[in-house]
Amino acid sequence: MIKLSKRLLLVASFVSDNSNIIDVGCDHAYLSIYLMETLKNSKIVASDINPNPLKIAEENIKKYGFQDKIKVELKDGITNLDKDIDTVIISGMGGILITKILDKNNLNNVKTLILSPNNDFLVVRKHLNKIGYEIKKEKIITENKITYLVLRAEKGKKKNNCLFGTLKNNDLETIYYFTKLLNNNTNILKKMPKKYIIKRSKIKHENKKIKKFLESC
Repeated sequence: MIKLSKRLLLVASFVSDNSNIIDVGCDHAYLSIYLMETLKNSKIVASDINPNPLKIAEENIKKYGFQDKIKVELKDGITNLDKDIDTVIISGMGGILITKILDKNNLNNVKTLILSPNNDFLVVRKHLNKIGYEIKKEKIITENKITYLVLRAEKGKKKNNCLFGTLKNNDLETIYYFTKLLNNNTNILKKMPKKYIIKRSKIKHENKKIKKFLESC
């Protein structure tokens, strides 16, 4: 069985069987191969915008004997998405880039989004509210000194909490992330000129929420 990083293992754990999946920005297709190995009744498309990693992806897929089961596509995000795709995975990218990818196509047939941004978590949650997806579960994970959010969102009307989402304050990775965010915000405030009243007020308001969250640990 192919070996995955702990982040990709977490992403994989958020994927349901019997899904028609596209792994956007699949790189070398490790996640796609793992999902094919572990899921029983799922269709998988591995896509990337760059031909070089996609060529390696094809070689890896062939190496594991899945060349007739995993479809490989050279494409920009989710443009011209197959109509039967119901699950979109986008991992290891910046949050703003992820929101731009989600805006590039009609998501009417997509029931589930599994996303793993490496920054701008708040932006991603706001965008999910905008396009009508409700976060069902999420987890913070740090790998190679980079902090990622892994989340599963499904179509729904309930609005997500943009700062905390569904994260709980009894998780060490979550506590570490918000403690670091609080410290970063505090340092920004120290350097920010007092004339930026609105920006300073927003950061102070966010810090107040984070402190309350951490104090209830």
